[in-house]
Amino acid sequence: MQLPTPAYGAYLGQTATVLVTLAVMQYAGLGFRAPGEFDFAFLAVAGATFPLFTYLLTVVAANSSRIPQWERLVESE
Repeated sequence: MQLPTPAYGAYLGQTATVLVTLAVMQYAGLGFRAPGEFDFAFLAVAGATFPLFTYLLTVVAANSSRIPQWERLVESE
C-alpha cells in the first residue's frame, strides 16, 4: 500500500476554495437557514475535515490502477 506525500499547496488551495464557496453560500442563504450570517463552527469543522478526507481519497487513488491522475495531489519525487 502506498502512502503518498501530500502536496500541501494543492490542499491549501482546494480547502480555501471550498471554504470561500461555503461561506458565500451561507451568506446568501443557499442551502442554509439564515441568510446574512456565518456559521463559524461549521466552517471550522469543514476546514479541518476536508483536507483529511481529500488525503484519504488520494491514498485510495494511489493504490488503484483505475485512477491514473492522482499525481497532481502529491509531491513529485
